[in-house]
Amino acid sequence: MKKTSIFLLSVVLLLSCGKNPVECNPTVSNVSGAYKITAYTYKETPTSPEIDYYAILFPDACERDDELLFSANGTYQKTDAGIVCSPPESDNGTWALAGNTITIDGGINTVESFDCKTLVVLITDFQVAGDKLKITLVKK
Repeated sequence: MKKTSIFLLSVVLLLSCGKNPVECNPTVSNVSGAYKITAYTYKETPTSPEIDYYAILFPDACERDDELLFSANGTYQKTDAGIVCSPPESDNGTWALAGNTITIDGGINTVESFDCKTLVVLITDFQVAGDKLKITLVKK
């Protein structure tokens, strides 16, 4: 009985001594970094089906491998990475974060989720009132 108790105590101690989980709140320092956009989905109304907008918004393969770098100083750069478009399509601008609100070039959007690796941004009223465009970005 004593060996079993010592074994169970050892297991509990081992499991409790693991790494502390990383804080994944959407803060400027946590969100800052390089991302690749992996998905765009669109819903015109809450009851309409979700449409894959990735190929619609980015019909050329050279547009689908671009990199987006959010810097902690409030600027971003979009780099025409991988397959380069002709002409190259790089861009830059500003971004800010306050709670779950992310502002990109003056457009106010919502951080739907963030787990320190995947950032999901929701843009409402994208084409018509009440619609939603969801952008999924994965940190490199």
